[in-house]
Amino acid sequence: MVKEKINIVWLKRDLRSQDHAALHRAEVEKIDYLIIYIFEPKMMNYEDSALRHQQFVYHSIQALNKIVKPYKREVTVFHTSAKNAFEHLIQAFDIQHVFSIQESGIQLTWNRDKNLKRLFAANSIQWTEFQRDGIIRGIKDRNGWDKRWYEYAKGSVIQNHFSEATIKPFRHPFALAKPFIDELENYPKSFQLAGEQNGWSYLHSFCRSRGENYSKHISKPLESRRSCGRISPYLAWGNISVRQAYQFIRNHENYSSNKRSFNGILTRLKWHCHFIQKFEVECAYENRCINKGYESLVRTNDEKLILAWKNGQTGFPLVDACMRCLKKTGWINFRMRAMLVSVLCHHFDCDWRKGAYHLAQLFLDYEPGIHYTQFQMQAG
Repeated sequence: MVKEKINIVWLKRDLRSQDHAALHRAEVEKIDYLIIYIFEPKMMNYEDSALRHQQFVYHSIQALNKIVKPYKREVTVFHTSAKNAFEHLIQAFDIQHVFSIQESGIQLTWNRDKNLKRLFAANSIQWTEFQRDGIIRGIKDRNGWDKRWYEYAKGSVIQNHFSEATIKPFRHPFALAKPFIDELENYPKSFQLAGEQNGWSYLHSFCRSRGENYSKHISKPLESRRSCGRISPYLAWGNISVRQAYQFIRNHENYSSNKRSFNGILTRLKWHCHFIQKFEVECAYENRCINKGYESLVRTNDEKLILAWKNGQTGFPLVDACMRCLKKTGWINFRMRAMLVSVLCHHFDCDWRKGAYHLAQLFLDYEPGIHYTQFQMQAG
């Protein structure tokens, strides 16, 4: 029996319908495509992962499905290893091409991708990975990086259009189980709502009114919850691209009357990519001191203090309030994040690795490339 020729768009941290290079390329090709996302147990059970991340992804997929539904498309979701998912797809279809972003992830995802590259090569499948935001793969140094970042940020936003699918919905044995779906759907109201539309709502409200006090309130624990951009989860999981955010803020009608504040957040969009770029070049930031001299430091690592820090029971009111707020809402501002790390490492004399995974699990906007590079910076 002749298998149907198809392409695959493999979604990772790019859960949106616009400014999406992989979806654009799939539409240009002459054969139809499936859009897939894989909930990988090995990644989900890793120490940096938490249910809140999986919930945000799930609801982002639901939001994307509403956008592509009129075109008889949907995101086919797998709950298995990427290897199992693709082997099953290879059995069912004659896959010509896989499109995805370049993922600047932890060592675990990098190893997975290397294994998949071999699987694809063995089955004559071409894999094209598109640049994610302003992060450049394969560079040896930062010469010209700033210029290239601005070229990306000011470049044309991809206007995605969708054709009607000719492939029937694909059923497989790796669907999400009902108990897991129930967990995913039980998304706390205290977290920011997931999905492309909600990301744009935050961008609109920031430029319309919230952003006027961005510079003034950026360090304040309470006021920053309103005046900060609050788009970090949407950038982390790809509900919006850095380029979309940059151009929307820079070209907004209120830019001229809020230059200091708006330029402040535009600068931080560049920093966002700067830190991920560091991780892209060296993912050992996750578990090794980049300054190797720090490996020889002897720490107290008092387990009672570490537990008190994790539970927001240190006795320092601001520290405890921030940790409890983070557990409840998934977000605190940058200064308060830095304070939590500083207290753990400097006041409690603990190795930074004793707290890195804990905060990774709590941050709704957890982005490996930013998390570990900044954690080490804040740890000294």
